[in-house]
Amino acid sequence: MDNLSFDDGYSATSFANSEIPAEEAISQTFTAIGNELGDLMLDTGLEGVLEQLSTRWTSQVHSLIGFYERQRDEAAREIKDLIASQDGSEIQSNQLEERTSQCRALDGIIDALELVRDTMASNHSIMTGQTWRPHSGSKRTRHNATGAVLEARDYLDAAEKVRALEAQPSGTLVAVAGTANFEDIEQAFTVLDACREKYDDLKIITGGNNRGIDKIAAAWAQARRVDVVVQRPEFKKHGAKRAPFMRNDAVVAMKPKGVLVFINPEDANGVAMNLLQKAEAAGIAGKRIVQAAR
Repeated sequence: MDNLSFDDGYSATSFANSEIPAEEAISQTFTAIGNELGDLMLDTGLEGVLEQLSTRWTSQVHSLIGFYERQRDEAAREIKDLIASQDGSEIQSNQLEERTSQCRALDGIIDALELVRDTMASNHSIMTGQTWRPHSGSKRTRHNATGAVLEARDYLDAAEKVRALEAQPSGTLVAVAGTANFEDIEQAFTVLDACREKYDDLKIITGGNNRGIDKIAAAWAQARRVDVVVQRPEFKKHGAKRAPFMRNDAVVAMKPKGVLVFINPEDANGVAMNLLQKAEAAGIAGKRIVQAAR
């Protein structure tokens, strides 16, 4: 059993349009199975093998979780590649939709199997007095995603943003970012006006901040009747330190035509320059505008 392969397991796409049983139903069902197993084997000639049977059974569910996690991570990598190569074609849009559905289905399967495993591990402890531990790897708390899982979900969020943009009128996206205390309105308006002259269907991406270049860009867009796509950092999801950099990844995933970064030389500029570097690494044109000394 230790060498059981799951390579012939169900395709996750077959679950894409099916509901996962409720958590309470899963927990109650596998608790009942554990109770029945204990009633059957305890105080009988099979009591001696109960711990081995329970350990192997729980471990196989744990291995199955790993199998589906690998499938989910592979689907997430494909989503990343599809977003990076997005050309607006129906074929690519369908592929992106399919992979997104697959990834979400796998998330549901993994969550359900983790609950099955945790319920079985609890049963194991009650029946045998021993704590179940995985033979290899580690047992993560449910919903406590690793960095790889968070990255996968970030790509799904980016995919949703791409689909939302596709539903809007066509236009040329340009990302606008910068440091918190950039305040040269005239300089910013001049740069943005030049950009609009070049792209008459211009749309700008901002971080939605109520200060600095975000505030200036929003005022400019309102005055020039230019659409704004707001991509804010998700602080609750990623934390204060990580969120701005994950926001940069999401902006790059939207494949803007260019990135304009407005810098006040007196400010820390690590996040803004990170966006510029990531954009240029992805083949997106970038420009750094430094506020003139006063």
